[in-house]
Amino acid sequence: MSSTDETDSTDKTAPADTVEGLGYSDAVAELDTILGELEDDDIDIDVLATKVERAAVLIRFCRERIGAAKVQVERVVAELEDDQPDSVSAGETSTE
Repeated sequence: MSSTDETDSTDKTAPADTVEGLGYSDAVAELDTILGELEDDDIDIDVLATKVERAAVLIRFCRERIGAAKVQVERVVAELEDDQPDSVSAGETSTE
């Protein structure tokens, strides 16, 4: 009989292209799980390809989330700088 870990390998992760409703922490946790599975010497080649595809989707998702957070932080910092009174910023530069 050729039962190749069908129940063990694929039901713990979402379909390869689905990240809907997934948070950054969940994506990182799933990547950690996939990494552990990929490090197993006994992984089936068909499962390997599926896991690598899913990992690529998750990595892209995480990069997008990091990029969006960076933009948001930069926006907030810029707003804070714009909110500074001119006398405070002018006073800091002319301390003679």
